[in-house]
Amino acid sequence: MLAIFLGLLSLLVFAKPVIAGEPPTQISPSNNSTVSSSTLNWQAPSYQLYSPNPYRVQVDDDSTFSSLNKDYYTNNTYYTPTLNPGTWFWRIKAKDISGTWSDWSATWSFILATSMPSSSPTPSVPPNQSPSSTPPPSSVSQPTSSFVISNTPSQIDSDQSFNVSISLSLPDSHNTDLYLKGAFKKPDSSNYFGQTKVSGSWVKNGSSYSSQYPITTDSSGNWSGNLEIQPDSDDSGFTGTGDYIFKVGRYTSSGSGPTWSNESTIKIISLGNNDQDSVSTNSPSSTTNPSTSPSSVKTKTTSSSQSKSYDTLVYRSASVAGASASAIPESKIEVKNQKQTNPMVWIGLIFIFAGIGSIGYIYLKKNGKIPF
Repeated sequence: MLAIFLGLLSLLVFAKPVIAGEPPTQISPSNNSTVSSSTLNWQAPSYQLYSPNPYRVQVDDDSTFSSLNKDYYTNNTYYTPTLNPGTWFWRIKAKDISGTWSDWSATWSFILATSMPSSSPTPSVPPNQSPSSTPPPSSVSQPTSSFVISNTPSQIDSDQSFNVSISLSLPDSHNTDLYLKGAFKKPDSSNYFGQTKVSGSWVKNGSSYSSQYPITTDSSGNWSGNLEIQPDSDDSGFTGTGDYIFKVGRYTSSGSGPTWSNESTIKIISLGNNDQDSVSTNSPSSTTNPSTSPSSVKTKTTSSSQSKSYDTLVYRSASVAGASASAIPESKIEVKNQKQTNPMVWIGLIFIFAGIGSIGYIYLKKNGKIPF
């Protein structure tokens, strides 16, 4: 019986919770398949998942995922990215309840076709037409559009700027004027924020499209360059330190858009200035509570500190004269925006009255007016 009890106790003590390790199981499209839909499906892992958006899916036309056409976070076990026909690669990983990411799944590839091959029989050739008279279909592939960002940092401070590299290819938009802007958002939010440097000035995400960074594609519809971006910690979309989705949007010259680039995850570290300002401005007890926070103390002006020092001196002088020190709390005696009398005047008056009293006493005693 003791052995059974010890065995159960060891199971309870040494049992470990299941943590992320195995990535989700990919379902479709199956590896090396040809499909007409870009919908990706996978099976949830057996361990408990983080909330929200525990899945991260990456899609690219390169098996090394060096250009990242799609980098997507979701709660679902499916994702339908917008892709052009061609060969694509995809992989997925999951985050467990403790916030630990699993390994990446295997990289699967698929060919996205405009339509699936027809299984109908080949039509017969009319008797009066030679089989070789029909020209073969053209195999020339059409150029595709791309909008890719790269060289984004993994972590920045809330007041730190950085440069992001942009590669844009629009074969049907030769010598076209466009506008670009960088934007951040939380994975579970649609509230975008951020600032883009244009001609030496910072332009907020919510400003008009025509005030954003202007570019013009070349004769082939291509443009590449860098954009300087900075978070906007004053915007309501910034909620403090955490992971944020970053991407670049583009607008046409008529204001159509934005059309977004691929996404990247950046951790923003809040410097906490907003929190300190809020405490010093909104706390009603910041002038009377003896345990006032350091941020509240910093907002007091020099004149206020001098006024409080003088009030303390007046209060203590009044105590010598017989006033009750417990009647008025020292921390509440505060005179603001009034001209103050030099405390030496009061001390001088006290000595004058004391001297006059002493002279009167000596005179009265000498003339016998006072028997003691």
